[in-house]
Amino acid sequence: MTGDPSKAVTGLEAIRKFMIGDTPIAAEDHGGHGQDVLLLHGGGRSREDWAVFAELLLARGFRPVSMDLRGHGKSGAAPWSWEGALADVTAVVEAVELRQPVVIGHSLGGMVAALWAGEHPECPLAVNLDGHGNPTRAEQFLGLDEASAVRAQQEMTLFLEEMGRGLPESFLQVMREIDALDLFAVYRAARCPVLVVSGDATAFAAIFPEHLVPAWHAYCAWTRRELAAVTRRPSPVREASLPTGHDPHREDPESLARLLAEHLDQSDTASA
Repeated sequence: MTGDPSKAVTGLEAIRKFMIGDTPIAAEDHGGHGQDVLLLHGGGRSREDWAVFAELLLARGFRPVSMDLRGHGKSGAAPWSWEGALADVTAVVEAVELRQPVVIGHSLGGMVAALWAGEHPECPLAVNLDGHGNPTRAEQFLGLDEASAVRAQQEMTLFLEEMGRGLPESFLQVMREIDALDLFAVYRAARCPVLVVSGDATAFAAIFPEHLVPAWHAYCAWTRRELAAVTRRPSPVREASLPTGHDPHREDPESLARLLAEHLDQSDTASA
């Protein structure tokens, strides 16, 4: 990190911006003096998604801090890379003086949190909220025969490419990085407790045309199988689900706060 943090105040909101290399990164300290929690939003979103959840954490005795990932919200534009995003997180942790924070991310931010777990054995808990990525290979469509799986992969790829038409190149770059990431290898490399929280996949299926819904469900079945395999290993990775769509922190923040407290208690018991 270079330079001094600047503070911009709007109403009761205090946002601090830090220069990390040539990129300004915005972070908001919501107050509190308990366990530090860093909140990472999803792709195309911002730290504002965490407003209600941060208040719940504050009421439960935590100290929540939210940040805008590079290229999002009030942070500056920068080429997306996992290495760069992790460097931004590290710089915010140091600048805001977070002490071994719990790191919770949604979707894109959840993948960053999972990667954080591979580099920080001291982290009490890293949480990935419904950040499962997109299917990129035919073998990811569980239960379909080979020909159907190949066709599903081709049609799904075409549909996702069509959805991406007209989107900024910076967003498409993020999607390419997600597609290239082997998330289950990331889970196997975890060095601290990791909680993977899934929403109800049927809710997300609504974005697909009817003929692709079975392919989406086949991909979700593959994801569940792979997650079960990871958690069967002698591994710090655990999974849970909430009856929400893709945004559990916005749709049911109370249940998510309870789930976080339960898993932090389990992590404390295991390390005692």
